[in-house]
Amino acid sequence: MTTIAEPMRAAATMAVETGEGGDPTRISPVVVEDKDDTTSDMKQPRKCCGCFLGNQMAIGYNTLGLGRGGVVMSNIYLAGSLIYLACKESGGVDPVTNECDDSDLTVRGGMKPSALISNISIISGLLSAFLMPVFGAIIDYTDHRKLMGIISIVILTTIQGVQIATIESTWFAMAVLQAIAGFIYQVQVVSTYAYLPEMAREVGQKRMNNYTAIFTQTQFGSQATFTILVIGISVGLSLSTVHTAMVSQSAVVLWCVVFFTLGWRYLPPRPARHVLKDGQWILTAGFTQNWNTAKAIWSQYRKGLKWFLLALIFAEASAAAITNIAIIYLTDVVGLSITQVGIFFLVALLGAIPGAKLGSIITHKTNPNTSWKLSQICLLIALIIGALALDDMKGPKELCYLWGISVGILLGWFYPTENLFFSMCLPRGQEAELAGFFVYCTQILGWLPPLIFTVLVQSNVDQKYGVISTSFGFFVSVFFLSCTGSWDEILAEADHNKDLDLVGEDVQAIVKKDLQTSKDGSDEEETSM
Repeated sequence: MTTIAEPMRAAATMAVETGEGGDPTRISPVVVEDKDDTTSDMKQPRKCCGCFLGNQMAIGYNTLGLGRGGVVMSNIYLAGSLIYLACKESGGVDPVTNECDDSDLTVRGGMKPSALISNISIISGLLSAFLMPVFGAIIDYTDHRKLMGIISIVILTTIQGVQIATIESTWFAMAVLQAIAGFIYQVQVVSTYAYLPEMAREVGQKRMNNYTAIFTQTQFGSQATFTILVIGISVGLSLSTVHTAMVSQSAVVLWCVVFFTLGWRYLPPRPARHVLKDGQWILTAGFTQNWNTAKAIWSQYRKGLKWFLLALIFAEASAAAITNIAIIYLTDVVGLSITQVGIFFLVALLGAIPGAKLGSIITHKTNPNTSWKLSQICLLIALIIGALALDDMKGPKELCYLWGISVGILLGWFYPTENLFFSMCLPRGQEAELAGFFVYCTQILGWLPPLIFTVLVQSNVDQKYGVISTSFGFFVSVFFLSCTGSWDEILAEADHNKDLDLVGEDVQAIVKKDLQTSKDGSDEEETSM
């Protein structure tokens, strides 16, 4: 399963350009040099149109974002349909209201309908955790990146088309396909993100600043447009949950065929980044590379990057779970219709816009580490309050939209601050390599919060506690972030530790010495004054 915040995560291979005082004012690529826009060390592509000054990689990447926007939002409607059909098979649908009013009944091996979506997320998460390094190796060690991207969209689009036929007799098979689709979607994302560092080097940092803002806005716009389209058709024709999902799947197939086809038409083939060593196997090369990277980070980045990545693993697991668990809770406990659930996520999307500005202000007044911790603490509190309040809500169901916009604001603060922290604790010159490791870290524990939710639901624990439990990752993340050095030490470590393979050089001693030299210089200046 994918998440509505994916366009903000797309900036994970980007940095935030800092103005005076370290104010994160713009999202920009992680590049070593700020090249002039008029020069490039790579051959400029043929200008095929006025968009992005004719840069084919930028046009292709932006067009693929339009396609991903539709796929992300279609998951919401399909999830609602799957829950309803599973509940109906279990006998839990009220014949009068035609709503699922008893989700404690079981289907297919004792599984409760309310655990269906979380089980799908578990399978997708495990597939990503164990197989993503293989596909990452294909990107790094072969010239098949574009081919892999095209194959993934063909499979993904085919699954979306088959899922139009999600009805009472097919829902379980469609749920299995959805678990596979969630993994294939991540393969598509990894194939696409691999172009970002190369694009940044080609066009220069100044121009890439503008490109990145457009990329994010485009996918947000696609998600909002798709949601409004489906809601409009559903309300206008008074469609049921199942029929709304059919409309959504039909629309997303058209979305995929048009935008994915155009997007990959523009993106060029790329050569291999690395060459396999003698005796090295492509199926294990990715795991070996990740292991070596992890060991180097653990030993050399003891002030910042090590703790950031540990925090990232848990924070991303909880953040990604919000979407999937919220769908279950809103439909099963709060009793929202699938159209109302769509509005909930549309409101959350809109809330991310002021949330990004809020995060920028707080980061400017503190630092990225403190700001990111605060965003997670607020998310933890918001999830707890929302789960408890909505479970016993006496007013109209639409009040839950306040929870939606609150979560959206906090996610809008969370993701850009995460990206800024990552960009500033990176060793200079290792951006492209560590960007892939960053993406893998976001997937490692994606299966854990849904698993906890499933275990609690299957054990007849109230769902509100299941929602609260999925936020545990934020608590663990804040703990790891509290283990970092000071912000000055984090920046100094990133500046001095420029090579993951440093041998015979104590980086921490250099950092400590440099900080002391800087302090002594400040003391001398104050004395002279």
